[in-house]
Amino acid sequence: MTIEDQVRDFYEQSGWQADSAGADVVYGDAQLWEDLRPCAAEYVSACRRKVLDFLPPSGERLLDAGSGPIQYPEYLEYSAGFAKRVCVDLSQRALDEARAKLGERGDYVRASLLELPFPDGHFDAAVSLHTIYHIDRERQEDAVRELIRVLKPGARAVVVYSNPDRLAARLKRLVRRQRAAPDAGPIYFFAHPLSWWQRFSGDAAVEIVPWRSLNANESRKLIPDSALGARMFRAVLAFERGFRRFATWSGCYPMVVLTKLDRS
Repeated sequence: MTIEDQVRDFYEQSGWQADSAGADVVYGDAQLWEDLRPCAAEYVSACRRKVLDFLPPSGERLLDAGSGPIQYPEYLEYSAGFAKRVCVDLSQRALDEARAKLGERGDYVRASLLELPFPDGHFDAAVSLHTIYHIDRERQEDAVRELIRVLKPGARAVVVYSNPDRLAARLKRLVRRQRAAPDAGPIYFFAHPLSWWQRFSGDAAVEIVPWRSLNANESRKLIPDSALGARMFRAVLAFERGFRRFATWSGCYPMVVLTKLDRS
């Protein structure tokens, strides 16, 4: 089984299974990897909306590379001003769920990010959230170059990635000198160091900014589900906004913003 097969099967069988319907739908993916507690709601919503800071307010086509089911309401906002949101995913279940939310405002393409079936310069913007690090470590560069290829000159792709050298990970590595490594997750994951992204600087301007400082497991352990916890999340958000460089270096999830260079 290839890595793409493994990822597709996980999401077909459990990742995009929902335990409820309507506005309160919660997918298996979110139950594993999102902090769903009330104290975190304001913070995680604000983080999802950070993507909007780097997208144009309108355009003809927005590419959602690894769209999933567009599982959070804030994700729908990314394409509010676009004529079409083009959802690409390996999972047919994901595309069916996305279609139920977008209808005729979307196009739905089952394809690999390694071979996007679009011509050069086709999109006004692109997003790819929590997807690139589930691609084979040796093929992630191919996927990113595909994203850049299909952008119009001057257009941006916003990639939510992971920082393997974040502060919490460095501390964990010190502890693991004395303890066994934890069990692997349910699907393939590999994140390159943030310096790896500079290899694309010949084709795109590369900017890396903070998206989320803590992953869900860390925030659930460190921040109580209470009014105090909500205030702690507001402090984390203020830290990310006020100290962007340090928050990028120390935090769990960065946004990598790739602005395609105009060669004309």
